Amino acid sequence: MRVILDVLQGPRKGRTFVFDRHDTFIVGRSRFVHCPMPEDTALSRDHFLIEISPPRCEIRDLGSTNGTYVNDQKVDRGRLRSGDRIAAGQSVFQVRVEGTGAPSQDGASLAAERTATIIVGHNGSPIRCASCGATASVEVDVVDGSNPDLSQPVEWLCDLCRAEATTLPQPVPHYQTLRELGRGAMGVVYQARHLQTKRLVALKLIVPESAATRSAIDRFLREMSVISQLKHPNIVEWLEQGMTRGQFWFAMEYVTGTNLEALANTNPGKYPIKQACRMVCQVLKGLEQAHSLGFVHRDIKPENILIGKTPDGLIAKISDFGLAKSFRGLGLSGLTFSGEMRGTVPFMPPEQMLDFKTVTPSADLYATAATLYYLISGQFIYDQINDGGDLIRTLLEEPPVPIQKRRADVPQGLAAVLQKCLARDPKDRYPTAAAMRQAIRPFC
Repeated sequence: MRVILDVLQGPRKGRTFVFDRHDTFIVGRSRFVHCPMPEDTALSRDHFLIEISPPRCEIRDLGSTNGTYVNDQKVDRGRLRSGDRIAAGQSVFQVRVEGTGAPSQDGASLAAERTATIIVGHNGSPIRCASCGATASVEVDVVDGSNPDLSQPVEWLCDLCRAEATTLPQPVPHYQTLRELGRGAMGVVYQARHLQTKRLVALKLIVPESAATRSAIDRFLREMSVISQLKHPNIVEWLEQGMTRGQFWFAMEYVTGTNLEALANTNPGKYPIKQACRMVCQVLKGLEQAHSLGFVHRDIKPENILIGKTPDGLIAKISDFGLAKSFRGLGLSGLTFSGEMRGTVPFMPPEQMLDFKTVTPSADLYATAATLYYLISGQFIYDQINDGGDLIRTLLEEPPVPIQKRRADVPQGLAAVLQKCLARDPKDRYPTAAAMRQAIRPFC
């Protein structure tokens, strides 16, 4: 399954853009967007964004001056369907959704990742809820990992069971849940105890937004199993994972303590600078190990840095390593920008917004610097961060606010390090986690 945008009118008439996996597409006059048209003065610099997770796609106007129109109706945000026409400035785009195994423009096979919208499942039988057994009465978006005719059994939760999934008294049979530790865009986390070993764990539960075939589920769990091989004192250890009653669960090392977001919000703008730098240097140690093994986190932010307590003092541990990449990359998260943006985008490097597929270790270093900035100042690197188009436009166009405007007692040397780490061009940042840690160490 793929989504195709044909340019019917305007400066790029005749161009075709093909999407076979989760991606974003931004149109405007800016040179940073995917479809730049500087000659069209009726366009804003960043005019509209489409988020695609085939066959689903959603359009969002980015606060443009002259508006974005779908089928002649002005929209701020809305779901797109095959045949819809998008008008902005002098240009008109048409949306096509195709189910095909043909190669995309870059020659990549579409067999690896597809989504279809169906109402029947394995061998023509109806799709049933994995929890209550109810039959799907409407079309269901199904993520498929390999099989072109979706002939495999499908795991799916109805809306009622999806809403109740993370509140079950014992959601995973061999774990006893004790108390809720946190809840966010990627699910809910409980303190739990393994019934046989009695070990305390952090049990994370995630309900897929889409139904999924067994091959898609197996692929996701395989990817997470590989990531679980990461062993480092500054990375939360993955113990085991699985799927029960239509929801994924992950048992992880239980860290007694809080996270960097809570520390930053306890007394905003007053957190000790030396202590903040020590915490971030520990994060960089974990990243150094992960990057050397070919892993990129992609979602470093204060809430994903847990703080444990040891006899020698506090220890920082990176949690959810690779989870966002694998979950979103396979299409199990639905449309992420349709959901919670505020917690992630302020820490996301501009290149990650423009290219979900190719993210390098430099993205983790940028996000780590943005996390240090937030811990020290109690504020994001940008002013007036709001959900929606303003946030995306700011990320693409605006330079970060200098840290010393947030907090005057930040040493000039540390301010210069942060400015380098937050450079728009990855080539202007520190080349490795080790180099960045070496630059921050004098301020610990």
